[in-house]
Amino acid sequence: MPLSIPELAKRLNVNESRARHLVQSGRIRGQRVGGRWLVDEADASQYQPGAPAGRPLSERNAWLFVLAASDAWKDAKSDFLVPVSPVEKYRLNHRLQRWEDAAFSVPLLLALLANRADRLEFSASGGDIPELKKDPRLRPSGVSHPESGLLANSEIEAYVSRDDVDALVRDWFLVEAKPGQRANVVLHAADDVPAELPLLVVAADLAERPGAREQEAARELVRSIHAD
Repeated sequence: MPLSIPELAKRLNVNESRARHLVQSGRIRGQRVGGRWLVDEADASQYQPGAPAGRPLSERNAWLFVLAASDAWKDAKSDFLVPVSPVEKYRLNHRLQRWEDAAFSVPLLLALLANRADRLEFSASGGDIPELKKDPRLRPSGVSHPESGLLANSEIEAYVSRDDVDALVRDWFLVEAKPGQRANVVLHAADDVPAELPLLVVAADLAERPGAREQEAARELVRSIHAD
């Protein structure tokens, strides 16, 4: 059941201004519907007061952080990496050091990457899911990524260029999921999506899900990235 800002404030025992800030800053995931914020009960239940906070980075800086932290910096070909100013490099190194000092905290990672893409939720015919997964415009992530160990046959989660969203919706007859309705297609729309999705992004998508298996898979991916 989706919660409004007043309902979220009552659930968390905070004022409405604080509740709205938590959603707008990415500390609690929400969706804007008809000009107002709605928060799924599962997302509200994940919020922990005092959890490591981080000011969400812009979309560009979030991807710069991901690529650098994933050791994909030198291999990335996307235009958004060129040029990187000295100031950006300084801030990037500072954020990477802060994350390392926090023992590669997943909650901190989620806070920093809150603006990495727009989350779009759709419903599609179950029979279309296998073919939709093969669409070259999509970059599988979360439970749909092979490295997650949680491959789901009945749903798909993927990144897509914002320029391709409307065409995908038309081509596959995707219908926007209503509040409280379970979506079987989750698209993360961004301006620049690397041809090979960094595993840190996959980990972030898994960590945003409420299930214990998804949470553990996210932690395992983060550990694997920094084990080398």
